[in-house]
Amino acid sequence: MTLADEWEQTVQAALVGAHRAGTTPAALLDRMAALGVAAHGARLPPVVDEPLLAPAPAADDARAHAAARDVLVEILALDDQVLLTEWCGLARTAGVTADPRELPALLGLGTAHPGLRSAVTAVLGARGRWLAGLRDRWAWATGAGHEDVDLEQALDLPGASRLAALRRARTRDPAGTRAFVDARFDAQRRATDRQVLVGALETGLGPEDEPLLERALDDRAIGVHDEALRLLRTLPGSALAERAAERLHRGLWLTGDGFDVQDDELWTELAPGPEEARDLLRDGSETGVTGRIRGAAASVPPAHWTNRLDTDDAGAAAELARGPWASALLRGVAQNLRLAVDARPWAVAATRSLTGMEQLEMLAGLPADLAARTVVEVSRQWNYDLLDHACSQLPAPWGPRATAELLDRYAAMRDPRWRAGRPPSVLLARGDAEVLGANWDRITGRWPEHTVELDVLRLRMRLRGAFNTREESQ
Repeated sequence: MTLADEWEQTVQAALVGAHRAGTTPAALLDRMAALGVAAHGARLPPVVDEPLLAPAPAADDARAHAAARDVLVEILALDDQVLLTEWCGLARTAGVTADPRELPALLGLGTAHPGLRSAVTAVLGARGRWLAGLRDRWAWATGAGHEDVDLEQALDLPGASRLAALRRARTRDPAGTRAFVDARFDAQRRATDRQVLVGALETGLGPEDEPLLERALDDRAIGVHDEALRLLRTLPGSALAERAAERLHRGLWLTGDGFDVQDDELWTELAPGPEEARDLLRDGSETGVTGRIRGAAASVPPAHWTNRLDTDDAGAAAELARGPWASALLRGVAQNLRLAVDARPWAVAATRSLTGMEQLEMLAGLPADLAARTVVEVSRQWNYDLLDHACSQLPAPWGPRATAELLDRYAAMRDPRWRAGRPPSVLLARGDAEVLGANWDRITGRWPEHTVELDVLRLRMRLRGAFNTREESQ
């Protein structure tokens, strides 16, 4: 009789009672105690004479000092990804790594949240990379899989690995990778492979890549064409920019009410000609007169407008905002703000021309501090809820000036009933910690309710202080 059978019989005896089962209560309890442990008790671990793991290799990485390590422990207990990213960024700037005791927790968070991996990898050090090699699910932190791949094999890699491998090759050898892409482009039967080859040129993109991108504009696949067009629009001196500038000069005239479509010109036609259609996105977003004007505006740098109007960025943005096609023109210009001498007036004008989700998407695509300062400028008539929702979409971190201005904007607004007396969580989590710390009395006076957001701000202030101290690493 097996152990399982004996245990089953004993359980049945207990159910019917000791006397009916032909035994005594004491004997039945003894059997249950012995068989229960044997059937369900944990096994003793095997005795191993040799160590389970080889000792970790010696590492000379500088560790964060005690104050910073204590803050990291509290951040891990809060499970706050924004704070963790901030800690990792400050540690990387200081050239220090996390304490070995926190490495398993950091690797676990990076495994569960891929968005944290780049931040976590920067503070693992040699000990963390060694530890990551002990488990398959931590392999992302070892650097494995990021080794250089032969260009001939790159297109055989799965999914996004193809693009990543080509861009790494592009970083090492821009000219050689361009020659490889140029030689292989026409031979690829799958549109996805041709799109990957075009997308690889984004790393180190320059005028030398223009001939291949122009060739890709004639590709029948929408994805290939649109990827090439997207990259060409970031080259200010390209032939595409010249063609778009010619269309803008020919198709728009400056009236007393701003730029308007010229009579009997290209934008009075219902559909674009083949040459113009080649320079427009095929994803359906640049159809009709509005879409065609936006596509042309997206293909020229902001300097086109400052030169044409003989003014600066602020004056040109104000002029484009006056006309009946302001939304189309400004949405196009917004795609090339990095080429502007002063991007702020363009960002403000473009944001004011949009509404709803388009406005939030526009803000999310701007550099963090520019986006925050743009919200300050355009939110003068907003209520609390709209301001809070817009700020939640902004990239972080915010700069000191933007933080101070947004604090003023929040403080001047009336709190909604459900938020009365509670500080804005997005402001305290993403604003500049030094500015917020300097305004602690003002914040707690304006919003007297003690909340977890204030605890997070205290921790952020300690975090900044911990990395500003000159205490030696321990």
